[in-house]
Amino acid sequence: MRHWALAALFLAACHPQTKQLSYEGADKTTDAARIEHGKRLTYILDCRGCHGENLQGEDMSDKPEDGAIYSPNVTLLVSKYSDAQLDQLLRHGKPRDGREFWFMPVESFQFLSDEDFAALREYLRTLKPGGRPLPPFKFNAVEYKDVEQGILGNAQAQIRKYRDHPPADMGAQYAWGRYLAQTACSECHNNALQGWPNFTPSLDIAGAYSKPELTQLLTDGRGKMGKDVGPMSRVARRNFSHLTPREREAIVDYVLARANQPAKR
Repeated sequence: MRHWALAALFLAACHPQTKQLSYEGADKTTDAARIEHGKRLTYILDCRGCHGENLQGEDMSDKPEDGAIYSPNVTLLVSKYSDAQLDQLLRHGKPRDGREFWFMPVESFQFLSDEDFAALREYLRTLKPGGRPLPPFKFNAVEYKDVEQGILGNAQAQIRKYRDHPPADMGAQYAWGRYLAQTACSECHNNALQGWPNFTPSLDIAGAYSKPELTQLLTDGRGKMGKDVGPMSRVARRNFSHLTPREREAIVDYVLARANQPAKR
């Protein structure tokens, strides 16, 4: 029996458990530091882009004539969910009432590490209720068309698609950048970063940028020759300006490696 125990210890030492990839700061040990990390993630992951700067929800439609499409008031809902229920909602697309879930990018959030998710959850727990309940989610004309054409699926369909067809694995040296792109970029650029029809381009477009140019774009939204590049510029200023320099470099290196890989024959 003693020999089996020693053998188990030896194997554990030779094959330590792989640590999950996370954003910088996920390993902070104080409550305040973890909460601050979670707050930062609400910017990077575009929570505030959909739910408003105060996370009290808003009309997300691009044009009034398309019809309203409301995001819920997070500050009024978070206290109604246990920790386990929040995990099921945000990383598994399963609301506590069992309804069919749509439109929230849980397909990207499913890849969040336990540490990153815990920090996000701890921050959300600090939100003070404010604002008012908004009308329940329903598709406007634009989103309904995407559903009808099979471009957009419900949460479970999206989760499967993103899980089964992820961005290209460019090797160990780009693994962290891939994790960051998978959680922060795939919401807009689709499961394998190939873009969405009539919405966003494939990130193959990054191949037209140098590393300094792409770094600049993800820092302050300035594209080539300092030009604004539309929605990407706004997202960069609102979300990616909160990346650390190392995180930004990891994303840039991965995206460039993916874009510049030899074409498959």
